[in-house]
Amino acid sequence: MPKSNNLQRALDYIESNIFEDISLYDISREAGFSVPHFYRLFKKLTGDTVGKYILRRRIAFAAKALVESNKPISHIAFEYGFESHDVFTRAFTRIYGVSPNKYRHSSVQPPPLKRLDIINSNSDINEHQMSFSILTMNSFSVIGMECNAKQWDSDGAIGRLWGAFLSRVDEIKRPSIPMVMYGICENETCHNGQFRYMAAIGVDCAAEVPLGMSKRIIRAQSFFQASVPNFINTPDAYTSTVDYAKSLEYEIDDYDDLEVYEDTFQDPDIYTFKLLIPIK
Repeated sequence: MPKSNNLQRALDYIESNIFEDISLYDISREAGFSVPHFYRLFKKLTGDTVGKYILRRRIAFAAKALVESNKPISHIAFEYGFESHDVFTRAFTRIYGVSPNKYRHSSVQPPPLKRLDIINSNSDINEHQMSFSILTMNSFSVIGMECNAKQWDSDGAIGRLWGAFLSRVDEIKRPSIPMVMYGICENETCHNGQFRYMAAIGVDCAAEVPLGMSKRIIRAQSFFQASVPNFINTPDAYTSTVDYAKSLEYEIDDYDDLEVYEDTFQDPDIYTFKLLIPIK
C-alpha cells in the first residue's frame, strides 16, 4: 500500500500541474522514488511513459473543450499548452486518428484517457484510451492455421486454434523479422454469426508451408487502426472501432479484419493488439 500511495501522490501532482512544465525528476521526487525506478513503475502501471501520459491528458482536456465550446482550435491549442496549431493537430491526430476539426464535428467521440486513480482502482490499469490512426499496408504473406469460428468465439474455437498454432510456430521457416503474428477474420466485421479465422505469422513470400497449415497473401489495403489496451475485450474493441470509423464517414471495405500482435504480444501490461478494420 505505501507504494500505491506514493504513485497516487505522483499522479495527483501531475494532475495539479498538468499545464506546467514539469519534469520526470519533479514527479519522481514527489513520489519518493529514484527517477529510473519511478519510470519503470509508471510504465508498468499505465503502459505509457510519463511524457506521453501528460500529453494524452492534455489532449483529453482539449478534446472536451473542442466539443463543449466554440473556441477557435488555435486558441484551444495555446490554452492547453501546445506551442502552435500544427503541433496540436499532429498530436491530437496521433491519439484520436482524426483532426481536431473533424473530431469536433463528429457525432461519436471515443472516451478520453481518464485520470488514473490507484488507491480506488481494483486493477493496475484503471483506464487507457484506445488510440486511432489510418494505416496503408503493402501486400505481404502469412502462414498459419485456420478454423471455423462463431461470433465473439462463443465456443472457444479461436482460443484453441491459437494454442495449437503457437505450439507449432517454430516449424515455420523464414518468418518476417521482427516476427509479427496476425489474427485474421475473413471478410468479417464481427457482427455476423459464423466466420473463418486464421492464426498466422508474417513470412517471406518464398517460405514453405508446413503440413496442416496454409499460406495467404494479404493484399495492399488501407485500414482504420486501433491500438487496444488489455482491459478492453476483443468484441468491444471491434464494435467501438467500427462504429467510430463509420461516424467519421469512413466506408468499411469488404475485406479481412486483422488483429496484429507485435512484440507486445508477450507484454500484456501494455497493449494487447492492434485492430485493423479495412476501409475504402
